Amino acid sequence: MSDASEVIVYGASGYTGKLIAESLHNRGIPFTAAGRNEERLQGAMQIVAERAGVDAISCEYATAEHTRESLVELFSGASVVVNVTGPFIHLGETVVEAALEAGCHYVDTTGEQNFMILVKDKWGPKFAEAGLLLAPALAYMWTIGALAAEVALEDDSVDSLNLVYYSENGVPSVASAESFMRMLAGDSYFLQQGTLQNWEPGKDHFGTIPGVSLELLLSSWGGAAEPTWYHGDQRVRNCRVYIGGDNNEQIAGLHGGIRQILEATGGEPAALDAACAQAAGSLFTEEPPKEDPSLQRGIINVEAWGTLTRRNVQLHFHSPYVMTGELIAEGCRHLLEGADTGAGFRNPAVAFDHRKLLANLEENGFLVVKE
Repeated sequence: MSDASEVIVYGASGYTGKLIAESLHNRGIPFTAAGRNEERLQGAMQIVAERAGVDAISCEYATAEHTRESLVELFSGASVVVNVTGPFIHLGETVVEAALEAGCHYVDTTGEQNFMILVKDKWGPKFAEAGLLLAPALAYMWTIGALAAEVALEDDSVDSLNLVYYSENGVPSVASAESFMRMLAGDSYFLQQGTLQNWEPGKDHFGTIPGVSLELLLSSWGGAAEPTWYHGDQRVRNCRVYIGGDNNEQIAGLHGGIRQILEATGGEPAALDAACAQAAGSLFTEEPPKEDPSLQRGIINVEAWGTLTRRNVQLHFHSPYVMTGELIAEGCRHLLEGADTGAGFRNPAVAFDHRKLLANLEENGFLVVKE
């Protein structure tokens, strides 16, 4: 690759890929927009240019087949691979392997707990040995929750965390919809007394959070990344993550659909995967517009406790997908500047310093911290 392209965004033509490209452009970070179809990539970058108010985005274009050999060739000479291609459990490991072989740091936008457990166990030690960072889920889901959790963990008497991601007017991308349907139907885990325990698929949970004046129907949402990151972290014994929003009926409908899919397929993996993809495709058929800060708002609520300690931390935010682009761009900046992020599988909130990431998001008007 060219010296001007130390960052490769693989999957740049998708909804989140365009937002990442916009954030990189706004920071003046050169990148290569990569994927399988150059015409689609160029069309996507024209949309990014229109959003940025310029005639064209200054980036390189590259296409590759989704094979280890082709991706190693694509990534060679780069410093950071940003992977935005899902479902990650099916497509992501090839990208991880190629990034390692090419000598690149790896970050992505996955929300899939099963994929994170896979790369943690199989690829984390190999990245550590190579001195490279492996940081999946550098995105709203799930780094924003980890940022709030890390604020709570500044009190070293805290050892337990309950997180709720609450959103208003949430509109997922088509790719995200397919991903979360699979997550809701598959195996997922919470952390209890230092061990990972299974959630029951499609189960309704209920709760309230300060500042929201209604009882929330909550979902375990595929387990999330936080229990994966904190499993083995001596600071944390217990960690559960829930998703909720201003539309309880939507969560109820999703859980009902998942229970029907599980009953119809008997949990057989191939049939389950196909049924989830079909269900997501029937619910979400069009790419949503770029988020509106007056509509797409939310709260990350963390209840933290220890033997004699109780703490509440909240992040009030807007535009989660746009924030994902900002997180990726900020992570790339840290890596290109040679920041000490550590190596191997790491929680991005720790690798990139939670207070620095929060300060950047606060300065750019995306969130405020309430302690």
